[in-house]
Amino acid sequence: GSIRMASDTTIGYLPQDGIVHHGRTVYEEVVLAFQELLALKDEQHRIEDALAHATEDGEGHDKLLERYAEVTERFKHLGGWEIDARVADVLKGLGFSLADQERRTEEFSGGWQMRIALAKLLLARPNLLLMDEPTNHLDLPARNWLEEYLADYPGSVVLVSHDRYFLDATVKRITEVGLKTLTDYHGNYSHYLVEHTARMERLREAHRRQSEEIERAEVFINRFRYTATKAKQVQSRIKLLDKVDRIEIPAERKKIRFKFPESPRPGRVVLELEGVRKAYGENVVLRHLDLMVERGDRIALVGPNGAGKSTLMRLLATITRPSAGTITWDGRDIAREPDALRAVLGYLP
Repeated sequence: GSIRMASDTTIGYLPQDGIVHHGRTVYEEVVLAFQELLALKDEQHRIEDALAHATEDGEGHDKLLERYAEVTERFKHLGGWEIDARVADVLKGLGFSLADQERRTEEFSGGWQMRIALAKLLLARPNLLLMDEPTNHLDLPARNWLEEYLADYPGSVVLVSHDRYFLDATVKRITEVGLKTLTDYHGNYSHYLVEHTARMERLREAHRRQSEEIERAEVFINRFRYTATKAKQVQSRIKLLDKVDRIEIPAERKKIRFKFPESPRPGRVVLELEGVRKAYGENVVLRHLDLMVERGDRIALVGPNGAGKSTLMRLLATITRPSAGTITWDGRDIAREPDALRAVLGYLP
């Protein structure tokens, strides 16, 4: 087959993971998105140096001035004077502080490396933006910011995502990959679910009717295959079956069933934290933390990256110990019985 696109199409692609930056600060890395503007800025400086050493009545003075005007106008037209403002806006939206902009990129974890890559991509503003699971490494504030940014994006956006709420807020068309083809649904993800269900019902009904017709034809062929008086009718049905475009339906998804052994019934208070503190050197992550979890509770931890969510989970899973305070599981102190508690909790390292 072939892929056709306009000659001036620029494509930006964000993979799911695997991008690592090093050797520059965050600001120096993301500003590389403005390659043409940076080249124009360099040319401006070169012309300025040349003009400083040229005489006004020199042979190339007028040409230098003419070129300088062209470069300056192009730089202005492409938004060269707005580079710092755009960088600051995107980096702030993705959760980078002013201090982070001056940090070396290699100091950041894999999730933040992907944010740096996303920042560069958004700042480059390609005509076609391709993003594979862009919200995987984003916390809630950054995800919400990205929703608003994409709503006003001047180019086309194609994205893969399992976040239905993000899709509802950002896309106007769903393209389903299935049955060896692409099927378009115009609308957001919620609209797609309704239309997809209705389409599958129609497809299964059409498949059922076609299967019945094929079965009747095959029964007739097998019954009268060797009957001379029915030979023409048999051949007609055989040719008809050869021409039938068989309707495909998706295979039924297999259901997975789990069976867990009965667990010991805990007391009313399953987990309790009292005065918990966790610090890594001078970096205090958690301070004076009190928490009680009762049997049957369902709790979500939310907060920006770096707030201490993962640190708290590691404390609860007995992977790390608190710097101060106590954590008890069903009345048992994890500091005193970590191995026994890991067995009780079913913790898998």
